[in-house]
Amino acid sequence: MSKVYLIDGGRTPITRFGGTFRDLSGTDLATAAARGVLERTGVEPAAIEHVVGGSVLQNMAESNPARIVSQRIGVPDASPAYTVHMQCASGMVAFIKAAQAIALGDAEVALALGQESMSNAPFTVAGARWGLRLQHGQFTDALKECTLAGSHGWGEPWYMIDVAEHHAEVDTVSREDMDAYAVESHHKAAAAQAAGRLAPEIVPVEVAVKGGTRMVSADEHIRPDASVESLRELSPIKPGGVITAGNASGINDGGAAALLCSADAVKRLGVEPLAEFDVSHSAMVGCDPYLMGYSAVDAVNKVLDRAQLGLGDLDLIECNEGFGVQGVACERLGKWPTERVNVDGGSIGLGHPVGMSGLRIVIHLAQALRQRNLRRGIATVPAGSGLGSAVVLHAAGA
Repeated sequence: MSKVYLIDGGRTPITRFGGTFRDLSGTDLATAAARGVLERTGVEPAAIEHVVGGSVLQNMAESNPARIVSQRIGVPDASPAYTVHMQCASGMVAFIKAAQAIALGDAEVALALGQESMSNAPFTVAGARWGLRLQHGQFTDALKECTLAGSHGWGEPWYMIDVAEHHAEVDTVSREDMDAYAVESHHKAAAAQAAGRLAPEIVPVEVAVKGGTRMVSADEHIRPDASVESLRELSPIKPGGVITAGNASGINDGGAAALLCSADAVKRLGVEPLAEFDVSHSAMVGCDPYLMGYSAVDAVNKVLDRAQLGLGDLDLIECNEGFGVQGVACERLGKWPTERVNVDGGSIGLGHPVGMSGLRIVIHLAQALRQRNLRRGIATVPAGSGLGSAVVLHAAGA
């Protein structure tokens, strides 16, 4: 009963901050991805019994995005929908929770979503409700607050840049090493894009332009011309630091969706699974918030222990690299084989719409296993405030 089938997954292209998707909301992007997946599989929205979404920069103008998307695409009113927020792991947690609903018998067909329009992160004004009489008001940027990951709520505020700089010091990762890691992320992503390996997971999105519309079908954040020399010229974000805009992931927009089924639903709907997932082979963990990158290693180790597997049993490892320093530190600490990690690039090269990325790497792992005729892989996300998640996927029929 713990086995669930990933039928198909799709995502929008990932676009730049304030770029092509600037006028689209997070639910617009997740809706496009969900419709694309259903069209490709031929599964009717009426078959979906459970919807779980992942989103970080939640705007109450889109209260409970999962329900909004489910209503837009025609999921039955009786099917529940809810949205989870676990920082950068949100999209992966949505996948885990949707799969658990099937394993527990609450549903036979479920939809997992991940979405983020970082370009439309809202501003708020504390005290404005009561008029701010004879007082100044201050705009609070949700995007900037997101990079604090709630740390000011329990103690000294640390931005993600502070955490990354702390990793660099504690893990003795040099600027040269993290720059080289970042360049490789861009080059791998560019090679995957040029070879068409990303195309099967991408759902094109129609956007309005002057005089009509156009279809967006390719990721926009990738820099094929990235080089260690060009990154070396960038100034650190913090004076005296080593983290730059070049060795950190981007601020981006995108949406993703994944359709999951029970064994009975696979037969009844006549669909062919892309991958298999045992829900017991997943983990959500916590670690020191100021060394949040370690959560990815902790999550991988926990899953491998549960599944009674070793690193040698994994053909591929997908890790959502928020920063080059975190990617280098995780590979070293986890003793991960570099040649199997993020083989088609990571979030530095592709971009990082925070609520979508966790689901993106699950979808990409499934596609990468199929394309390379491999058997098994793991996807993991280190998230702000010291949280992490991981899942093991098996190629269908492996």
